[in-house]
Amino acid sequence: MGDGDAQGLDPEGRDAYGHDPDRRGPRGLRPGEAEELPAELPWRRAVVFGGCEAGPVARPGPRDHSVKPWPDRVACALRQAGRGELACLSLRARRDLVLSEVRSRQLAQALAFGADLAVLACGGPELRARTFDPDVMESELSRILASLKGATCRDAAVVSPFDWSGSGQVPRSQRDRIRTRHLLLVERVAVVALRHGALHVDLMARQKGIDVARLWSSQPGRLSGRGHALAAAAVLRALADQARSR
Repeated sequence: MGDGDAQGLDPEGRDAYGHDPDRRGPRGLRPGEAEELPAELPWRRAVVFGGCEAGPVARPGPRDHSVKPWPDRVACALRQAGRGELACLSLRARRDLVLSEVRSRQLAQALAFGADLAVLACGGPELRARTFDPDVMESELSRILASLKGATCRDAAVVSPFDWSGSGQVPRSQRDRIRTRHLLLVERVAVVALRHGALHVDLMARQKGIDVARLWSSQPGRLSGRGHALAAAAVLRALADQARSR
C-alpha cells in the first residue's frame, strides 16, 4: 500500500498486515482484504489517535523488525480505500498518555481535523499506571466521546488493548491484578461506548487461540509487528462490519 507501507515479512513470517504467505489464518488480513474491506465504508475524513502501545518500538529487538504502528496501518488502508477521496490523520503520541492527557493534548487537533470518523486507542497506559481509578477513566472517555460526537464525528470507535498480563512483561506476582484491572477496564469502556453510540473494538476478546506473548515486543508496553498487524486487521474488520450493518 502507499505511504511507505510496503514491507517484507516480519520474524514471525507475516507481512505488514498479518498475512502468512503459506497459511492465511483468520486473525490477520488475507492478501487483498485490506483493499476490499474499507471500500464499503462511507467516511470521508478520519482521525486515529490515543496514547498507548500503538506507539512504535523505540529500540527494535529481534522480534520487532519492520514494526509499523496499527493506527498508521489503519490510516493507510482507509486512505487507499478512499482513492483520494478520504483524508485520514494519525496522531502518534511520543509516550504513554492516559485518557486525561489524550483529552488535553490530542483532542483539540482531532476535532480541528473535522473528521466524521474517529478511532481512539485507549486503556494501555491505564493498565500500566501505578494506580487505576475506573471512575476517572470512564469520565475521561465519556468527555472525549461527547466532544467528538458533539462536533463533526458521526461515528467513533474505541479500541481497548490486547491482554498485557500475558505479555511476558508483567511479573508473575502481578499478573492476576493486571488481568482483573483489564477486565474492569473493558467493562467500563463497553458501557461508555454504548452510552455514546460508539463502536468498541475489544482486542482482548479477539486474541483467543493466539500466543499472547507473541503479540508484544521486547519493549515494555509495546506491541510486536504481529501485534500491530492483528490489531489493524481487527479494527478494519470491525469498521467494515459496522458499515454493513447500517
